[in-house]
Amino acid sequence: MKKILSIFTFIFILILMTACNQNPTEPNEPTPTDPTDTINLSEVNPNNDVYYQIFVRSFADSNEDGIGDLNGITENLDYLEELGITALWLLPINPSPSYHGYSVTDYYDIESDYGTMTDFENLIEAAALRNIKIVIDLVINHTSDQHPWYLSALSSTSSPYRDYYIWQGNNAFESFVGGMKDLNFKNQAVIDEVKNIMDFYLDKGVHGFRVDAAKHLIEGINASWENTLLLLDLNLHIKEEYPNSFIVSEIFDYNYLAYADYFIGSDSVFNFYAASNIWDKVGNGNSRFLLVSNLKKAYDKFRDINPDFIDSPFIGNHDLDRIASMGGFNTFNTKEKISLAARVLLTLPGSPFIYYGDELGMKGYRYEGTNIPGYGVVYDEYRRQPFIWGNSEIETTWLPSDGSNNSTNSLALQREDQNSIFNVYKEMIEIRRNNPALMYGNNFSAYNGNNSSIQGYIRHYEYETINQAVLVIHNLSSDATTLSLDYEEILYGSLNIPAYGTLIVTIDPAEIEGYR
Repeated sequence: MKKILSIFTFIFILILMTACNQNPTEPNEPTPTDPTDTINLSEVNPNNDVYYQIFVRSFADSNEDGIGDLNGITENLDYLEELGITALWLLPINPSPSYHGYSVTDYYDIESDYGTMTDFENLIEAAALRNIKIVIDLVINHTSDQHPWYLSALSSTSSPYRDYYIWQGNNAFESFVGGMKDLNFKNQAVIDEVKNIMDFYLDKGVHGFRVDAAKHLIEGINASWENTLLLLDLNLHIKEEYPNSFIVSEIFDYNYLAYADYFIGSDSVFNFYAASNIWDKVGNGNSRFLLVSNLKKAYDKFRDINPDFIDSPFIGNHDLDRIASMGGFNTFNTKEKISLAARVLLTLPGSPFIYYGDELGMKGYRYEGTNIPGYGVVYDEYRRQPFIWGNSEIETTWLPSDGSNNSTNSLALQREDQNSIFNVYKEMIEIRRNNPALMYGNNFSAYNGNNSSIQGYIRHYEYETINQAVLVIHNLSSDATTLSLDYEEILYGSLNIPAYGTLIVTIDPAEIEGYR
């Protein structure tokens, strides 16, 4: 028996050796690959995006009623993809008696002017096919005074919704005037309602929420800390089922210390401080030498709170006069300064937010109760006026022109102009997305050659085999300047930086200390 087993074993080994010797091949040489081709950094950093903020009423009209709608966005996703956008923030889309939508009457439905819930679901699906995420405005500080919760609460002190609101005698408290009644976040039932609302939209495929008026959710001596804990509770709740979901909080304050703690409960916070510095240093030219040091001061504070903080910088939004209408940007060198502000924005850490129309240099400012023929009394409407497509079939007409954009070129015209503001945005977004040091991470250090004209900073990102350092230098003056420095590759501009110009180069990550 042992002899038979030995024979079979010998035959088996012989067959294996013969097979191994047939058709011998040389080992393949490994194919060199770019590390960024094998590592999906957008998955590693799911909350770093380039956002585009849309006021739906003004963006694109799909049914020729003069009002922008959800289908209008869906039908123009090609434009957003062309621009390089990776995420959208939609201003309120729920039913509301107000044009702006910040007085909600039903959190589980869509404003009829904008379409239906099916239209919204179609938008989410179509955007996802282009790898564009959707973030919606979560207006939970208050409801409309026409919301069924409030109407019930008002009707009887025994209403189950009575404690949904904060009462001062027979009147419900309002942080903001205009029939917007504050919800009571000392009531667990209200918190549970908000969690249900968030779950409802996450289940539909939204990426997350912009929390409106976050610093007003709870008022009082310890409001900042109580609001932080409330947001943390909401965030932990949605992360259970959707670990990559996103909360960006609006803390409308120009002092970065006022919202630093909110990085504990939020994934990100809008950086009003950075915006004000860009307006002041780039637009007005005040104390230009402080731009980078001021930004770094804020980032260092945020990093103390959360080492992995994700900032949300911007230079324009719906509550502010358009940057093209701000002092300093609307007097001289307008196009150059607006373009420079865009280049600063798109090279800062975090997820930059672009307000629709800013990429065209659209103008718009607040009126104080002025009567506009054909519309009526206006306040913030012209900060949110129709996008200028250059295509009457999709342009909205809900708000008559006040003449402020008579000289603003449409998208159709700016596409054909390589020096247009639109093409500045498009090029800078492409550069940002193609360079990990600009797109991801929050590393930010000052360039050692900074002065009253030149303001530069180093952005660095390292993950596994990916290690990139980028030096960004902006000329904030009206005079051209020439630099002499070591670099690996020029990504944008040249060493001869024109007035209000920018230079972006890659540098050796091992030599960063020599630049700061």
